[in-house]
Amino acid sequence: MATMLNATSEERVNRDSTEPVVRPSRRHRLPADEESASGTRFFLPKPGTNGNSLELDGEFASEGEARVEALKLGVTYYTVQEWRPVADFAGKNPELRRQAVTRSGAG
Repeated sequence: MATMLNATSEERVNRDSTEPVVRPSRRHRLPADEESASGTRFFLPKPGTNGNSLELDGEFASEGEARVEALKLGVTYYTVQEWRPVADFAGKNPELRRQAVTRSGAG
């Protein structure tokens, strides 16, 4: 019986070593409308900028729109997250937290 157990474990090792392990992605993506609602804003650079300085031009309502326009123009696009600092004095130690700033009417 010991040989049978050893053969089974050897088969398992050989099978596992030759087959690639494929793990499903656990990364959760938000829909485009929820991305823009989370405080993320999407911009294209100003025309004529070389990428050494950050100069933003047109703002888009969703990342999809910014991607398409950036592809058409052959430029990169920027995502910006805007935060508001909030002091929390509820516990023993004061904490500085952040709160996403949402804006409406982008475009």
